[in-house]
Amino acid sequence: MKAKDIMSRPIITEDEDAAVSKIAGDMEELGIGSVVITKEGKPVGIITERDIALKVLLKDRRANEVKAKEIMASPLVTIEAEASVDDACKLAAKKRIKRLPVVENGVPIGIVSIRDILTRKPEYVKDFYF
Repeated sequence: MKAKDIMSRPIITEDEDAAVSKIAGDMEELGIGSVVITKEGKPVGIITERDIALKVLLKDRRANEVKAKEIMASPLVTIEAEASVDDACKLAAKKRIKRLPVVENGVPIGIVSIRDILTRKPEYVKDFYF
């Protein structure tokens, strides 16, 4: 099984200069927990709900005044579409990340979450929680 077989689609992207308030609104409207951030169309980072909570709300910052590039996790860790689920699991566990954008020819085409991996390969739970 490959990363492309278990990824969620579509992947949502926003420009690095987008206001966090717009990103949060899009996340809420689409029912997603993360957005890949791009610079000149190339993926450079990721913002999750947790990033918004810890880096904006908890710091009492105004979401409409904070740009994506100020709070995104970067550099972006990605995996190739043809990579195995085992490789995706190892990479996510090693980097201690919960979402792994899937790329094809450098273009993000989907995202693999820990939930996607564990739903199909529950034996990998030890890699993340022990």
